[in-house]
Amino acid sequence: TRCLFSRPLSTDSTDNNTPDHMDVSPENEGVNFVKKSDVLEPANDTVESFEQKKVCDEKSHSEMLDNLNSLHSIVLSHRKALDQQSLKERPIAREDFFNVKSLFTLRELFDSRVHLGHHIGCWHSANKKYLYGIRNNMHIIDIASTEQHLWRALNVVSLLAYSGGSVVFVNNRKGYNQIVKRAARSCGQRYWTKTTELGKYDEPDMTWLDKAKPDLVICSSVNNPLSRKLLLHCNKYLVPSIGIVDSDVDPTNLTYVIPGNDDSTQSVLLYHKVFAKAIQRAKAARVALQDLESSSR
Repeated sequence: TRCLFSRPLSTDSTDNNTPDHMDVSPENEGVNFVKKSDVLEPANDTVESFEQKKVCDEKSHSEMLDNLNSLHSIVLSHRKALDQQSLKERPIAREDFFNVKSLFTLRELFDSRVHLGHHIGCWHSANKKYLYGIRNNMHIIDIASTEQHLWRALNVVSLLAYSGGSVVFVNNRKGYNQIVKRAARSCGQRYWTKTTELGKYDEPDMTWLDKAKPDLVICSSVNNPLSRKLLLHCNKYLVPSIGIVDSDVDPTNLTYVIPGNDDSTQSVLLYHKVFAKAIQRAKAARVALQDLESSSR
């Protein structure tokens, strides 16, 4: 006779998981049994447990805010230390220490008509490498070359002003005197705006160059006799010079060349604006370094 609770053995792993308290008799075959542990107990949260949970959430939120505040203070202190370290660093060791590339954009150069040169009949062969092409019988200056040369000149001016050097803005063309004077005064530098016409054998008054020798001369226009003789004196006294070189200008006597239009008021205004900003930024960095050194003593 067959036993009532007998069950044939099976190699299936699912049969071995049958609980011992379940009735597996033939009368109950086909009935789905559920484990007691699988049955969800009804939720019996009370008001007190809800309030405790709320208090825990508020506590965790306050802890998170404290952690964020402490992290923010650490970041600020680290950034301040980096700023102090950068001030103590030698500016010449970095390519663009004063971030002069942010003073102007390529679009601003284009809008200021920096790329416009002279007629093809009055160009200088030494400027061939700075020219992009010809349009309507006019030479077009390579504005990308202007951007690179202006960055280099601004970096030189910034390093010089940071070291405490003196700069002289020079203008020998009528109509640009106010632009040059305003730029020089805004950054605390000197200017020389002599517009007297010279003859072929006339010598300009260069006593100011002999008495108060500057560290750098910025010339807005090079293509006139007075500016050419000024550059010769600068080379004689070993004074570096920066000049705007149009398509008809000889750049031989200049130390740092900036290829660009020197006849447009907008372009001349842009040149002197960025030079004044670069000097102001370098002087501000110098003052910050002096304050840091005085506070550390």
